[in-house]
Amino acid sequence: MKKTLFIISSLLVMSCASNNDLIYSQDEEQNLNLKEALPSLSNKILASNGGEITLMDLDLNKTFMQPDGGGCSFEAGYNIDNTYTSTAAFGPTPLTFLGYTIRGYGIPRTDAFLWKGIRFSASNKPQTTDIGGGRNPIINNNPKSNAISIEFPFQANFTYEIRLDTSIQDFIYHIKHGSSNAIADLYNVDQSQGLPTVGVELTNSPQIRGNDPCAKRPIVNNSFVSNYFKQEKAVVSYGAYTKNEFIFNFSLTESQNAIIIYFQPELSGLTPNFVPESDFSMLLQNVKIIQKPFDPSHVPSLPCNKIGGFRC
Repeated sequence: MKKTLFIISSLLVMSCASNNDLIYSQDEEQNLNLKEALPSLSNKILASNGGEITLMDLDLNKTFMQPDGGGCSFEAGYNIDNTYTSTAAFGPTPLTFLGYTIRGYGIPRTDAFLWKGIRFSASNKPQTTDIGGGRNPIINNNPKSNAISIEFPFQANFTYEIRLDTSIQDFIYHIKHGSSNAIADLYNVDQSQGLPTVGVELTNSPQIRGNDPCAKRPIVNNSFVSNYFKQEKAVVSYGAYTKNEFIFNFSLTESQNAIIIYFQPELSGLTPNFVPESDFSMLLQNVKIIQKPFDPSHVPSLPCNKIGGFRC
């Protein structure tokens, strides 16, 4: 009897050992698909305690190998003598990254060596336009903006708090006051003349609006059609990267399927023929989504793209 039990126990141990790889792969698949089960799970938790639950805590504050195949080609390299054509960036083709489906506009990307998180860029520079045969030249904005979208199920009749942890650097100041660099001559000022904004939109479609997501100077369409858009100007101290935490609250009266994160430059205002020259880099280091009981104070009373500059 003892010998029989020993044989059975041995077979069970061998079976468990041989199935370890299968178990790990199943666990990984469950983690990647966890977001699909979040709505029902969050409903149960909120119903039980009337509180809030963190549905996403996406830690990006580390170096990552670059996800490849986003749909854009660009020149990459760590010095001017060693460049190559790469497709390892977020673009219009959806990529699976850390268990989420992500798209990009303007080639935001990660790097395995140089920085932590997903890097965005936003800039603006004056551009002269001749509209009268040389008699009436005017100065226009020539902006560059970036964005990413993350597919995520947002439910109606809840309030969502979106927290973004970022680090932002004035690239012009960094170049002008750093070591000698040939590209410093590309800028006419010693530091940026305007501050960038970070925006968040909850929307039905993960597609990011714009004409050319792979352009050298991409422009994200800023005529937002969703009521669920908010933005905030960044605070930047010159020199090193400045940490910025952005917090946005949305109370949804209808479900949405994605979050879009924008990084945009400051454009010319009411001053004629003045365009603020700027160039900023942003590292997105954490995205947190917290679901709360519905708070009517965060319901937009007017469309966010209302003519006249209404800001939700």
